[in-house]
Amino acid sequence: MDCRLRCPSLSLLALLALAPGCLSAGPMPMATASDGDSEGATDGTTGGTETTTASTEGSDSDSDSGAAVCDACGASEACIGGACVDVDREAIERGCHPLAEGMCMYPWPSNFATYEDASSATGLRLDFDPELLPINGMGQRFAADEILNERDGFSPNSQIRFVTPKGVLSDDLAGIDDIAGSLADDATIVLLRDDGERWPTFAEVDARAAGEPERQAVFIRPMRRLDFGARYIVAVRGLRDASGAPMEPSPIFKALRDGVATDMPEVEAIRPAYEALFSTLEAQGIARGDLLLAWDFTTISEDSIKRDAAAIVPQVQAAASGGDLGYAIYSVEEPVDGPIGRIVEGAFKVPNCMVGDAGPGSLLNRGGDGLPLCEGTVDAPFTAAIPRGVLENGSLAPVAVYGHGLLGDGSEAVSVAGKTGSMILVGTDWWGMAEEDLPNVATVITSSFVNGRSLPERLLQSTVNFTTLGYLLAGELAEAPEMRADGKPLVDTSAVHYIGGSQGGIMGGTTMAIAPNLQKGVLVVGGANYSLMVWRSTAFNAVDELWSDYHADEVEREFLFALFQSAFDLSDPAIYAEQIRDQPFADNGAKELLLIEAIGDTQVPNISSEMMARTYGMEMMGPPVYEVFDVPSTTEPIDALAFLQVDTQSPPLPPKENLPAPDDNGAHGSSADGEGIQYTIAFFLQKGILQSQCDGPCDPS
Repeated sequence: MDCRLRCPSLSLLALLALAPGCLSAGPMPMATASDGDSEGATDGTTGGTETTTASTEGSDSDSDSGAAVCDACGASEACIGGACVDVDREAIERGCHPLAEGMCMYPWPSNFATYEDASSATGLRLDFDPELLPINGMGQRFAADEILNERDGFSPNSQIRFVTPKGVLSDDLAGIDDIAGSLADDATIVLLRDDGERWPTFAEVDARAAGEPERQAVFIRPMRRLDFGARYIVAVRGLRDASGAPMEPSPIFKALRDGVATDMPEVEAIRPAYEALFSTLEAQGIARGDLLLAWDFTTISEDSIKRDAAAIVPQVQAAASGGDLGYAIYSVEEPVDGPIGRIVEGAFKVPNCMVGDAGPGSLLNRGGDGLPLCEGTVDAPFTAAIPRGVLENGSLAPVAVYGHGLLGDGSEAVSVAGKTGSMILVGTDWWGMAEEDLPNVATVITSSFVNGRSLPERLLQSTVNFTTLGYLLAGELAEAPEMRADGKPLVDTSAVHYIGGSQGGIMGGTTMAIAPNLQKGVLVVGGANYSLMVWRSTAFNAVDELWSDYHADEVEREFLFALFQSAFDLSDPAIYAEQIRDQPFADNGAKELLLIEAIGDTQVPNISSEMMARTYGMEMMGPPVYEVFDVPSTTEPIDALAFLQVDTQSPPLPPKENLPAPDDNGAHGSSADGEGIQYTIAFFLQKGILQSQCDGPCDPS
């Protein structure tokens, strides 16, 4: 089989069958980062300054005057201070980062891979050369032009990283249990916004690359989403290598730091910017002479990442707010026993903001200005679950739209409504992450990187669907005979709420930010930032197993997903924190949220739930199971945004490293099982009070 051929529209089974024949071309070490002609490759990234916006600022270079001069250095060497030094010159000339040691584009993200553009809000544009990025088993390089390039900055959800040839001793890092340590004066790794604000992080060595110290990244994970349109500087100092010996800076960084001339134009081009960077760090008490590595990057502007959602909101409101776009009921089931008395299935009309029929793989329908256009309607499925007690009581009951888990469907509303017992739940599918999307997900990771854009764009369409379903439940669907008992209405149309679990808890944050008609939401085992979550999640195991058959290199798979995060930002809930907190979209009101975390969750890692809570500015509800950095306890009831920990600590607990748990311990699925938890949810949605109803810390019992 020629694995360079594309395999369009393959089903998951077909992809599984083909997998053994399409293994990855293997890792791409820095010296072989491109299989193309090296001439002119520097232009593909920048071949220029590390800090584009500061390239003309700061003091003049302190390097020795004139170019360095040596006698007959080798092809892979540079002349540094009159001596020939091995620096993998050929790779740098092709366009790899001048500070890279082992991985071509590391340290990452970096302003090295940008160019100046005065027309952008940040003054920059991303500029990755696809030839320098990993290649998949079908012979395709990452679709940099379609997914990354021309953005005006990097993802504010970026998982920052660098590699050093001898590895790093993890004892020297402020780790997952010591976020506060990253802000200490003597922190070995500092993430600094260029106005001086230090950012909370934790750092870890890549457990997936154990045994490969020369490729084992040090990940620097921001524990609050980065600000938009901001320049950040990463400073590394005081580390030891994996053997315990003091870490040495790379020869090129040492030349920049110590003002020693080189004969490499790529290095000398970034020297003025580094002089400015060193000055910024010294002004913040970080001594130039202590640095082992430093670089900067700029995050994407807020308008450029939110403009699609902002354009969609008024179109959906205009088309759907009357609650009368239409629906059809296909079946009604009335179980003889059990907590659910009636199940109603059908379809409803939604504004179509996508090309064609909005099916798997579809992209947003864009006008001449590049913004989404919602034209016409398409059908989306729904499943309504009416508890037996609601039917028997015959009076108005609260109603919520329900968001299902990963690669499921809206019928999950039935089992969840059975737990609440007193609330009508109506579910629909998470287009983009529903069961019907599985073949497209498989295509993305095995044969068509560019299809990755369709996943978050279709998820954004799903927020339109949930918004429309909310309007419908307050409108004509509530009047349907199937939603009544003995001719009397059952749906309390005064307010429609949101409840979501797992994937629905994640995407619920985005939906709540966008939907003008949803004020109160419960996000059960929600979290944010897919590139942070997936490598610790057992829910990703099956996807990663399939992916590994087509791309065997674990280090490259992780980096590819990190690159994909820029696309996923379109639908990631962390992006819309401002709309949840205090800057709602047009005609959107204040939001009230309850985010529930299951301690020891093997599917949605606790660090992602806590990062979301921190980014949203949530306060701790009830006694915490443990203290969470920067999520303060407060006097209840809580005003608007609450974070509730559920003590579901079932062995085995997930590892601290960036690895999935060996087994699912059940914590994820039992997070809302306890009576006190259900009372807390009902107290919030029905009475509007965010106050724990548990006796002490909540638990499933």
